[in-house]
Amino acid sequence: MNPLQDLKDIRTPALIENWPPAYGWWLLAVLIMLGVLLLVLWIVKFREVRMAKRQALSALQQINGSNIDSTSQLNQLLKRVAMAYFPEQNVPQMYGVKWTQFLASALPSSKAKNFSESFTLMQHKLYQPHTSENAEYSRYVKSVETWIKHALPPSKYIFTQSEQDHA
Repeated sequence: MNPLQDLKDIRTPALIENWPPAYGWWLLAVLIMLGVLLLVLWIVKFREVRMAKRQALSALQQINGSNIDSTSQLNQLLKRVAMAYFPEQNVPQMYGVKWTQFLASALPSSKAKNFSESFTLMQHKLYQPHTSENAEYSRYVKSVETWIKHALPPSKYIFTQSEQDHA
């Protein structure tokens, strides 16, 4: 009698399958998809909030300084973009000192003083007889561009402060 005769053949174990994955992998996949979705939503909102700013900057480039009413067009551009970002404010009825103060209050304090001086000159120019040459036009454009770039979109602090100031 051979003792090896009663042995059975070697059986290989069952293959370990890759599917379905363990619960941890499912959780990781869901978290990654949720993260990607939140990132996409944040990017869309970021671009949407800044769309009026981009449009205002491109409209600013299209205003021709040799036009008689170019100063008025700059003021109208500021009104339109301010109405887009400050809908609760009574922007269409603002003019003169109140309009200048409102715009300066949305800027950081380091930029507000220079803007106020230049914008006050621009406001006076609106009510002067139109002439063909406007020597200060580039200064006005620079101040409008500064306001659009640095005041928009308004921070939450500026937004609540301006609501309290102009309520």
